Amino acid sequence: MLLSPILLACNSGGEDPVPTATPGTIEPPADAQAIRSIDLSHNADVQRALAQAGSDRIEPSTIVYGDVTGDLREEALVPVSSGGTLGNVAYLVFTSSGSNAGLVLTRTPDRGNAGGLKMTIEDGVLIESAAEFGPSDPLCCPSVTRRTSFRWDGAKLQVLRADRVQATPGPKQ
Repeated sequence: MLLSPILLACNSGGEDPVPTATPGTIEPPADAQAIRSIDLSHNADVQRALAQAGSDRIEPSTIVYGDVTGDLREEALVPVSSGGTLGNVAYLVFTSSGSNAGLVLTRTPDRGNAGGLKMTIEDGVLIESAAEFGPSDPLCCPSVTRRTSFRWDGAKLQVLRADRVQATPGPKQ
């Protein structure tokens, strides 16, 4: 999120709701990493996702943090693992509000997926990757990767675009 010099110049005093700006940059708020201090393992949405997946816990070291809403505060991307070869069977994305976490997105694989999901943050954009079978693929080897980009619309994360690309073949055994 970039603020124009006009917006900064038009501030009429009082408390500044916009993070403190220095020439060319905007300073993140003091609570930019507040989501990291929230124990998401006991969150009701996480517990529901774990029960649906037949999993017993989330692994804190697999949570990805980054700003995907443009407010200079980190969100938490929480993977729910199958505990087996399927990989991640769900992702929950949380934002923080004080000491509480608010769910802003839940993703689960659809029927066209050939395995689990992977979510990353690339240049502030949330990207979901999932393998899909092409029309003549054998059951072992999906040949397509679907990459879905999400954008924050001010209230929730919306699909911006979904691209299908040829998967990179693995090394031959």
